[in-house]
Amino acid sequence: MNGFKVPSDLAQIPVVWRYELLKYLRSWRLIAAVVISFVVLALIFFLPPAFGMPYSGTDDFRVKASEMYSLGEPTPFLNFSSVTVIGRTGSVISELVVTVNGTTYSADNWTLVKMSEASQMFPIVGSLNLDGSHLVFFKDNMTGKVVNLSYHYRITAETFEGLVLNFASILIALCATFFAADSIAGEYYNRTGYLIFPNPMKRETLFAGKFSASMTAGILVIGLFYVGMAGLSYVAAGGVDDDLWKSFLFGLEYLLAASAIGYLVSVLLKGTTGAIVLTFLLLFLILPIVDGVSMYAKVKIPESLTFSGNVMIYILQDPYPVDAAVEYYGSSFSMFYPEPVASAIVMFAYAAIAIAISLVMFKRKQLAG
Repeated sequence: MNGFKVPSDLAQIPVVWRYELLKYLRSWRLIAAVVISFVVLALIFFLPPAFGMPYSGTDDFRVKASEMYSLGEPTPFLNFSSVTVIGRTGSVISELVVTVNGTTYSADNWTLVKMSEASQMFPIVGSLNLDGSHLVFFKDNMTGKVVNLSYHYRITAETFEGLVLNFASILIALCATFFAADSIAGEYYNRTGYLIFPNPMKRETLFAGKFSASMTAGILVIGLFYVGMAGLSYVAAGGVDDDLWKSFLFGLEYLLAASAIGYLVSVLLKGTTGAIVLTFLLLFLILPIVDGVSMYAKVKIPESLTFSGNVMIYILQDPYPVDAAVEYYGSSFSMFYPEPVASAIVMFAYAAIAIAISLVMFKRKQLAG
């Protein structure tokens, strides 16, 4: 025994990390989180086509007279006389064939433009307010004529991944709940602290090992979720969005901040059930409600963690959305979007402050308390 040497603090962290990961596996939490993420991916992928909304296909329809807009006589700035809208949003349109009064209309006399591009090129069409649609411009005046459009469509990677990412914030809240909420409180509530705390191990070492294990489990779940989403995006959209890696990094930062909040709740409360419930409600219900109410109150709260976390969804949109006032059935509210740089700072601040407070309180917290 005289030759026994206590491992250094750094050497003890992997021991705690491995023990905590094994605990997540034994309790089935890690497996449950992975299963939930894959089940949701499967539902999001298979349900839309099952309900008649395929990711790709062919449209063939006659343009209604009320949907053919006259632009007046062509000018050097706008060399078209009429325009119509293809209302299929979030898709790539290809192989367009135009027939007029039963005769194929030459491709030299029409052009297909995305609504976002058209509003910049031709401000006159911006009033149509059909974001995500496509416009077909005609050199001839098509009002009063029978115009048919036939084309192939396929959902864009941006649209598909944005649909899937709406679940990402919920998944991160689950990870913070499963892997962080009761990490500290459990040692007191289950009295396992009587076995752990007397060991020659600093509280800082124990905290670091636990938190690194929580992050490892969360990163594994979120990473598999993004890998699965990318694979399904290849199937549905034929590729992945160029900014998906940015979304993943923002998602990891949100996971870091959410886990830190989970540890803070775990230190503050004595019972594991209360810590688990409060952590989940904060991230899934309370803070999102505040975000929603702020939009109706027209007060932007960029300091909200859940508001900043949504940057992982909006970062895919090109161009990046800007704040706007919305009128809907007689009521008005504001649509606010998190700024990427500000969101990164807010999430880092939440993580740093919550970890610092949690560590200080954990070092002072006694089993008798």
